[in-house]
Amino acid sequence: MSRPVRVGLVIGQLTTGGAEGQLCLLSRELDRTRFTPTVYCLSDHTAPYGEQIAASGVPVRIVNGGRLARIRMLRHWLGADRIDVVHAWLFVANAFAWAANRGAPRPLVTSARNCKRQGRLLDLVNRRAFQASAAIVVNSEDVGTYIAEHYAAPRERMRVIYNGIDTQRFHPAADESAIDMPAAVVSVGRLVEQKNHELFLRAARRLLHELPDVRFVIVGDGPLRATLVARASELGIAHRVTFAGERNDVDQVLRGAALFWLTSRWEGLPNVVLESLASGVPVVATDVGGARELIRSGVDGFVVGGDDEDGFVRHSRHLLRQATLRRRFAVAARARAEEFSTKQMVDKFARLYGEIA
Repeated sequence: MSRPVRVGLVIGQLTTGGAEGQLCLLSRELDRTRFTPTVYCLSDHTAPYGEQIAASGVPVRIVNGGRLARIRMLRHWLGADRIDVVHAWLFVANAFAWAANRGAPRPLVTSARNCKRQGRLLDLVNRRAFQASAAIVVNSEDVGTYIAEHYAAPRERMRVIYNGIDTQRFHPAADESAIDMPAAVVSVGRLVEQKNHELFLRAARRLLHELPDVRFVIVGDGPLRATLVARASELGIAHRVTFAGERNDVDQVLRGAALFWLTSRWEGLPNVVLESLASGVPVVATDVGGARELIRSGVDGFVVGGDDEDGFVRHSRHLLRQATLRRRFAVAARARAEEFSTKQMVDKFARLYGEIA
């Protein structure tokens, strides 16, 4: 095209979350001489990313109301803004973008970023959206396999574009002596069933029997907070576990960590694993989503089976008792994260948009 390609980025909300953060990075970093992005948010839940996106000069349009009203409003704005490529983020956005774009000549890009069913109606609509897509973006090979199996998504239209990480914001602590300070094991994520903090707490109790000076920090909030606080007391470890709530300084929290635990039951490509690796923090994670595609087990962390309490304890004990080994893992973790820069992610999206526009 002789003018910049107008890209419409559709998402359900712009609250704290992995996909929302990736969309924010992409919208800010796309080359404005080649692309003109506009963000369409399907609710009025826009903090914190809506303000950041708007501050970078990218329009953020709120599309709310009932289902039909949102479809009509989204259809109107896509036409009024003369969008060339519609890119939907997450399953809900896929459904609305597909419905709003039906009959239009512009190509549709859909996305899948986690391994989860959405309910009968949304599953059905997403099947149709995937079939109608010019391209389907997945953030890991594992997610691609999942939607091919459960949503009949055509493999030949899939593009694996791994998440990008801001390696300037997330970086190791400048003072290497911090690694000799009392160890902290950190988890970051919403307090919901998916994240399986019950496993985190059980493994913490076992590790404390052998290493009583270890501290545990759980960053995030959610409906299970009271239950998990009570569970920590029941296990007798409340004095060693800090429930830190929502934080806007996760980068600083990670720089003070010795290890990161991801105990999730399912994921897509967990951004927080990339953030931990970039911070020079070895990761022990359940084998979910694209975790195995990020972590080189035995090099910069370990991947264990689902609900493998013993695996978390065994590998963590090994690393926490050997500072030299942990330093080696920390250096390898940072090097691994640099392979997933924001630039590589943005470049791949730019290539995709350019091809299909």
